[in-house]
Parts: sequence; C-alpha cells; structure tokens
Amino acid sequence: MKNIVLVLFFLVFSTVQYGYAQTLTPTTWKAYGLTFNAPSGMAVEDDSDEGYSISNDSYYISVQVLDSEGMTQGEMPQELKNIASDDGVTEVSEVDKFDLHHFHGVKLGGKCESDNCVYSYLLAKDGGNAFFISIIVRQASGSIMDAILKSFKLEEE
Repeated sequence: MKNIVLVLFFLVFSTVQYGYAQTLTPTTWKAYGLTFNAPSGMAVEDDSDEGYSISNDSYYISVQVLDSEGMTQGEMPQELKNIASDDGVTEVSEVDKFDLHHFHGVKLGGKCESDNCVYSYLLAKDGGNAFFISIIVRQASGSIMDAILKSFKLEEE
C-alpha cells in the first residue's frame, strides 16, 4: 500500500512539474504587432523588421514576414510543402488548413534533423502581411506546438 501511494505521488508530482515547464506566456513582435504564446523563459534572438526568433533549451520559434503580394490561400499548401522540401524536412505530414481570428493558415509537421518541427504560413484575412512560422522542439510535443501556432493574433488597433 505504501508503495502505491509513493508511486501515485511521484506520478502526480511529475505531471505537475511537466505542466509547469510547459507554461505559455504571450510574446510580441512589435514591428508587426504580432502576438503569440510561447513557453516561459524564451530568450529573444532576433527582433527586427525581417524576423522574430526566440529560443530556450527545448524550443526554437522563428517568424518571418513574407511578401504576400499575389499569394493566395489556395497556393499556401503547395508553397509550404516546397519550403519543407527545400529545408530537408523528413517524415512530413499532410498539410492541414485552419483559420484564426486574423489569419488563414496552413501547417505541416515533420522532422528537422532529429527534432520535431512544425512549419506554417499565416495569411492575414485583411489582405495584409503573410508570415512563415517554424517551431522546432527537441522532444515530441505536438499539442504544445499546436497551442503556440493557434495563439497567433494581431494587436487590435
């Protein structure tokens, strides 16, 4: 009985500790008013007009603005596949389409060398900017990568 209690305590403690490590907090790329949730404690590596990247020991998130002139929602899936192929992404998933409050989006997952990764295009619904997002994580964590991706929004004016 004592062993069962100790095992249950260990499992609960591990779950709480894992959940704490995955706490997401807002971060903003001020140049474009683009806000999204990222794991706590991320260090900003680049915050310029061309890109925004943050990282820690487990995650690397990069956002780049694209010249969206002429890009259509219908072209995004094939363009995303092309970028993943050019980057050497392996074990590539099918492209999934999704909609956020401010964006039409597409995403695919795969392996970037030995790490899990998600690539995505976000096209502003107002015809404004388009963004390329890559999320790379050392250990499998698809739900966290989805939560990060689905949190992207533009600051309200």
